[in-house]
Amino acid sequence: MIRQDDLDKMSVEDEEKLIHQLEEEPVFFIEVFLGRTLSDKQKEFIEATKTYNHVIAIWSRQTGKSTVIASYILHRLLYGKGKTINGEHMDERIAIVAPIKEQITNLYEKIVTLVDKSPFIANYIIKMNTARIVIKNGNRANLMSASPGSHIRGYTATCIVIDESQDILDHKYHADVLPFGATTDALVIEAGTPKTKNHFYRSMNATHIKVVRQPWFECPFISKEYVMAQKEVTPDSLWRQEYMCEFVEEGVLAFPSSLFEPEIKDSKETGRWNIGEYNFIKHQNEVTKVYVAKIQEDALNGAQYVAGLDLGKQNDNSIYTIYRTDKRPIRLCVMIKFPLDTKYREIAKVVGMFHKIFQPQEFNFDYTNEKGFLERLRENDVPAYMDKKKLRSAIAFGNKNKSEMVNTTKILLENYQLQLPADAEDLIQEFLNQQFELNASEQRTYFHPSGENDDSLWSSLLALKNITTMSATDIATFKNPWESYDEEYHSSSNSTTSEVLIANNKLRKRGRGYETANSRRLSAGRSGKRYQ
Repeated sequence: MIRQDDLDKMSVEDEEKLIHQLEEEPVFFIEVFLGRTLSDKQKEFIEATKTYNHVIAIWSRQTGKSTVIASYILHRLLYGKGKTINGEHMDERIAIVAPIKEQITNLYEKIVTLVDKSPFIANYIIKMNTARIVIKNGNRANLMSASPGSHIRGYTATCIVIDESQDILDHKYHADVLPFGATTDALVIEAGTPKTKNHFYRSMNATHIKVVRQPWFECPFISKEYVMAQKEVTPDSLWRQEYMCEFVEEGVLAFPSSLFEPEIKDSKETGRWNIGEYNFIKHQNEVTKVYVAKIQEDALNGAQYVAGLDLGKQNDNSIYTIYRTDKRPIRLCVMIKFPLDTKYREIAKVVGMFHKIFQPQEFNFDYTNEKGFLERLRENDVPAYMDKKKLRSAIAFGNKNKSEMVNTTKILLENYQLQLPADAEDLIQEFLNQQFELNASEQRTYFHPSGENDDSLWSSLLALKNITTMSATDIATFKNPWESYDEEYHSSSNSTTSEVLIANNKLRKRGRGYETANSRRLSAGRSGKRYQ
């Protein structure tokens, strides 16, 4: 790394040569000025940006991808010359894009770390935050989330940097991100891991695009012992993706990215999309008296809900979700992410509070080794029981019921009967990242990429576990042969859907003396009586 003492000893001529070399040779800048050693593949990647207009990096995990990209961004901010468009000069405009805000923040923090180590660079920065970086020479970078619901159209860039490109939806990639460089013929830099045959797969197989692969064994900075240890505990397909830079066929994705693209027929969007603009509760403090009154009013008009809870372990958050199911598409109402180490008694209290407000028809939760949690729920007036058939309530996860839950929700998505909020970036990303492989028994084993989570996903799948694609009319008019028809409660057989739903909702109210057939069977089983 070049230090101030070294610069003070240089002649004017040597300083000019150094400045010219720093401007023209980003590898020199990174190795000498930033003091970072690059592998041969990393050098090849950086050099390719001089001669190619589109470069893709497919590198093994833990081989310095984010740091190298952050270093290149800094070089371009300091020395980028911009573009001349229609006779007018445009300073360097770098669009830094990733699928979710958290990934953008991670890349930003890499840039901050490099800046903090160099007072020289820090002196040239006017503004620096997670939204933009502005340099005294007029160059700037904008950091943007390309989540499905983000609004990023209209930006103009001279350079587009896309991290984890494989997780950006095709529609977002082609309609929003690439047009940043339409008028500037921008340099496009992508980095990612091939998972499915989407835009990233097509780009890495295009003849005009330079692809630089760096599997783990071609990087001298990663330990063989570490990689082999990861191989022992990582699903084979995931290990091959992340360390060997291989493309594994699309079958390993539980929810293909096409499920989250807007529906298109005859080259036009139909308006149907499994992602929508609407609000949902993210914290219990957001629940006000006005909100509770609205939920109660909706219940009187036939609103029906289901809830799910994925209990976190040491390194995972517990997630509680509620979905409204009487209208289609089904929508998320509540998603509470509990901080790590939240005690089960506190989780049970929050679940109890929401249960009193929403009165969900069904509440399912992951119950594997959570001793005492059933009792905690019951203490908070939440009906919970062990179901040996693993159909509802306390459910021990297994390969079979996980597959069933995935298939149920996948069918809802295929029929546009489930709509996730655009603002739920983490949840959508967990849908897109869930993968599976077949074990020796030909059963699917589910997993997520290293360093990511799937708690919100499984909480949602638990909530939606027994939901079908039946319409509200189908559900309301369905006659259960195990239930006697009661004229007092159900009115005539010609009742409207709304009337039937309202009547059914009233039956769930306390004090009406009514129990469903299933609840009567359970009560009889607990008391030892024979159910009639």
